[in-house]
Amino acid sequence: MAGDRARAGRARTAPADQGRVRSREPVQSWKGTAVIDPSAVRPSPRQLAWQRQELTAFVHFGPNTFTDLEWGTGVDDPAAFAPSSLDCSQWVAALVSAGFKSVILTAKHHDGFCLWPSKYLPHTVSAGFGRDVVGELSAACEAGGLGFGVYLSPADLYQEKAPGGYYGNGSPAVSAQIGEFTYVVDDYNRFYMQQLHELLTSYGPIAEVWLDGANPTHSAQTYSYDDWFDLIRRLAPDATIAIGGPDVRWVGNEDGFARETEWSVVPFLNGQMVAEQTAASVAGPEELARADELRWYPAEVDVSIRPGWFYHAAEDTAVKSVPELLDIYRKSVGRNAVLLLNIPPDRRGLFADPDVEALTAFGAAVRQYYDTPVALPGEVNVVDLREDITAGQQVESFAVDGLVDGSWQEIARGTTIGHRRLLPLESPVTVNDVRLRILSARADAEVSLSVHFDPLL
Repeated sequence: MAGDRARAGRARTAPADQGRVRSREPVQSWKGTAVIDPSAVRPSPRQLAWQRQELTAFVHFGPNTFTDLEWGTGVDDPAAFAPSSLDCSQWVAALVSAGFKSVILTAKHHDGFCLWPSKYLPHTVSAGFGRDVVGELSAACEAGGLGFGVYLSPADLYQEKAPGGYYGNGSPAVSAQIGEFTYVVDDYNRFYMQQLHELLTSYGPIAEVWLDGANPTHSAQTYSYDDWFDLIRRLAPDATIAIGGPDVRWVGNEDGFARETEWSVVPFLNGQMVAEQTAASVAGPEELARADELRWYPAEVDVSIRPGWFYHAAEDTAVKSVPELLDIYRKSVGRNAVLLLNIPPDRRGLFADPDVEALTAFGAAVRQYYDTPVALPGEVNVVDLREDITAGQQVESFAVDGLVDGSWQEIARGTTIGHRRLLPLESPVTVNDVRLRILSARADAEVSLSVHFDPLL
């Protein structure tokens, strides 16, 4: 299940050779010049566009949907995947209506089954269902104005267990042709990159490539991350590479919250994050003091709308409520992260009714309570701060005062802001005006302040 998945290794830090460059060395497209001044670190255009989405969706779909498993075995019958009424446009319509900006599909989960007719193996939709789910969702996203991303699991139980499989087979690295490019890789990395090439050239445009760190296999297999990143940058230069990739890090849990102090400026030492991604602090003073490099490395918060990541009919009554989803929203989007909310299609190939109802109500609540500020004077219970992150992330601590009955009173206090900070008040208060006091900052920062009232708090 979700917790098992995290324990199995999602919290992988960036590879040791990723970004180990200094200011006088050549800089490859995914690598950043060494920076030790935290006020000088800036997001790339792709990271900025990614952060501004705020709401993104995950779709876990595959044989597990039909076998009632969370992690498949790798030898499941591909004919088990048999949605009766697949309609990717229904997914897109529900997501767009709720305010989501992009969706990431599990094109291949850990079981190795492919939701597109890959020419590199038989364990795909071609073995039974016969329809290209990746292609249909890509087309629906383009028609609906939704960004499209792909999850391609590095771990592959089918390639580990199938006769002649490549995963962990001990093959040497040799010259391999990947489309129009040549790399020196072993059998499995060649296979993985061939699949990346298929996805990035046959579908899209691709907004995000998601590389899960979880690994249920039992074979030793080294991943050629730098070659993967190079191929993605060549074929999809605007796509963010997430979770262990160079653009976006895992927040460190699957419970729907970022840290109260969440920095996008993250310290590295010898090419690795100083702290584990699961640590309570990944970019505090102690971590900064140990760094030889700082990078813009923002957090993504992945959580499911249900207890499981794949659909299980028994969980139809356990879909998160609107107050629960709004709490997640405040603690992810409202803590300088992007929310990646999983909505798993059912065995029909549709978002189930309880999920659509929750999404619809959640989107309406966000629009009503958080998209439009309260006109003052008025009653408020949430403060909303936004830092201009094109100039970096600078604010270390702040306070917000409210003008109450003719005098200024402190109503909220916090640490980092970043792209957005939503801070609930202890109780509602009627104010005539509000003001921000920046208590500590790394450099000058431009911050906007607004206030909201959420009746569900």
